[in-house]
Amino acid sequence: MKFAVRNTWVCQRGKGPEALDGFKIVAENYRSMGVGCRLYVDISGAMDVVAMELEVDSLDGYFTGQRQFYADMDEATKGLIGSINGDTASGSRVLYEIIDY
Repeated sequence: MKFAVRNTWVCQRGKGPEALDGFKIVAENYRSMGVGCRLYVDISGAMDVVAMELEVDSLDGYFTGQRQFYADMDEATKGLIGSINGDTASGSRVLYEIIDY
């Protein structure tokens, strides 16, 4: 069974492009670990919205990895995450089961 994890962030007004630059680095890191990852920007609804979708094999593995990532961050990564957090106003996460047919 596979799952899609879609994280969506509403950026501070006008900060979407800056946040997207940070998310590109995060997405590349996921890809280097073999995790399918896509980035989206909303062009039809609210402005300055960025979404990142991951394809994972296990929700337990995903959340364990997230906790470990935040516990073991080096200073450069803390700076990147701090920058992204400064560019965003709110966020949400939706989990989907991927149905093979």
